[in-house]
Amino acid sequence: MMAHTPNPAQDRFGGLARCAFTMVELLVVVVIITVIVGISVPAFQSMLYSSERTLAINAMQNATVLAHDLALRGQEGEDGAVVFLFDEDGQVTIVPAVKVGTLVEPINPNQLNASAFQERDVFAPIASGETIQLPRNWSVRGYAAPGMMIDYLSDGEAVAQWYNSPLYGGTTVSTSTGPKVDRNWVFPESGFYAKDAQSFGAAPGGGFGSVGRDDPTGRQSFMVRFDSQTGAVSRDTTAALFISPRPSRERPYGDRPTLINRWKRVDLADSTRQWAERMLKAPSLTGNSQWTRADTTERMQFIGNSSNDTVLVKPVTRLAIYDERALARGIKARGLNKITNTIYEPYDQSLPNGRIRLDSALFQGFSEDQIRLDINAWIDGDTNLDGVFNEDDEPESRIYTIQPYSGALQEVLR
Repeated sequence: MMAHTPNPAQDRFGGLARCAFTMVELLVVVVIITVIVGISVPAFQSMLYSSERTLAINAMQNATVLAHDLALRGQEGEDGAVVFLFDEDGQVTIVPAVKVGTLVEPINPNQLNASAFQERDVFAPIASGETIQLPRNWSVRGYAAPGMMIDYLSDGEAVAQWYNSPLYGGTTVSTSTGPKVDRNWVFPESGFYAKDAQSFGAAPGGGFGSVGRDDPTGRQSFMVRFDSQTGAVSRDTTAALFISPRPSRERPYGDRPTLINRWKRVDLADSTRQWAERMLKAPSLTGNSQWTRADTTERMQFIGNSSNDTVLVKPVTRLAIYDERALARGIKARGLNKITNTIYEPYDQSLPNGRIRLDSALFQGFSEDQIRLDINAWIDGDTNLDGVFNEDDEPESRIYTIQPYSGALQEVLR
């Protein structure tokens, strides 16, 4: 009889031996996977971050070149521009625009003959409706040079209208000290306003509001502007109005306005540009045979500075692009507001005048002026906020100037 030869594939009970990992082997595999993930995830995140930053820079580059080309092709007086808007969905949109005319706004519409006034150029989006959007969490700020936040009336009086939220000193004017005479990196504050009110100060529901010199402007931003025909970066630093129809059906005259009032509604216009040109040139808005005080008040609330369908903008020649999350970390915020995805809180009609405000809950020891200074320092490259830009800083923003005759971006090396 032949001897039985043991089969290593069988166990002592005659069954097949189990092929399994030992606990040590499992731990080794887990460690290896953890190491691989630990290396690959940060690398992937870094690659994604760099890709989004490149997309944001390219978007801004394409927008400024497009505005430059619009100015070159435009007729005399048809300056080209790109306007930077912050949308209610938490993203920054860049809108190409063209100058369509000039609005003369009296400071007091009840004293048309004696009142001081301001002239504001009016820009409308180009007919194609082309817009460029930055990747989510990426933003752009414009450089407001010292004194740029102060405007002057026709009689020489200084007023504060562009960026007059509390962060920049409100409507108080000081030509010697304070935020108005400082240099500032400003955010496109165009998405914080009562979207269901026709003009600033009005209750939601589409109605009109007050028209006053010292009212804080509902919507603020900046633009890059190019002179028509030459395509040169504009040297004009005065405030202009950009038409940006608000996303609301709550409008004056209701859902079925009469023919005499229907044309005044930008939301019912076939062309924003044609609507603006007619609004600026109309012999009368109220149907009278000649221009009246009521015409002036009504036009100011449809297309003037108090209108929620317009944004008050000024030209800048220096832009900073950055990640909003990085800015929040850099200035010691607890993160971003969950609704706006910025360091701003949502517009609140219950607040006095519903003004634009930072989210105080994000900061320890809240001081708006210190936050303003910290933002300026961080954008400039002083990331440790010690008041000095040196080798210890690691700038996370990219700063660009606009080439005078090409519209191309030129990075400012630090």
